[in-house]
Amino acid sequence: MDGQLEVTPPAVRGSQGGAAASLEGRSIVGVGVLAGIAVAGLSYVKWDPYFHRAFVAAAQHSIGVSIISGRASGAPEPSVAAALGYAWAYGKAIWQAMILGLVLGAGVQAVVPRDWLAKILGRTSFSGVAVAGLASVPSMM
Repeated sequence: MDGQLEVTPPAVRGSQGGAAASLEGRSIVGVGVLAGIAVAGLSYVKWDPYFHRAFVAAAQHSIGVSIISGRASGAPEPSVAAALGYAWAYGKAIWQAMILGLVLGAGVQAVVPRDWLAKILGRTSFSGVAVAGLASVPSMM
């Protein structure tokens, strides 16, 4: 043995089925926690506010003040100040959804096994595209 230490991976040392089952169980728990975060976050950021806004729109025939023109009758003249004002107003309107999207994206990368995603969403057939499209619907406005 040339002075080298032989290292055997834990999965090979013990029962290989136990390690795989443990990893599978952790993945299922992680996906469940991620789904809970998604439902709670989407409820807070998207579903609840837009649900209430729909009733306001039906009653007032308006969805509120424009983020471009505010209460003015027309849009401001094109300028750097107008562009920065719009960017600031838009950022204030979407920052919570942006943070939720980043958290969910990182959670999917960290928790969901790649082979699950490839198996469910990786097909190029109509059914694979349809499942991916339907999975995105809850996060749309």
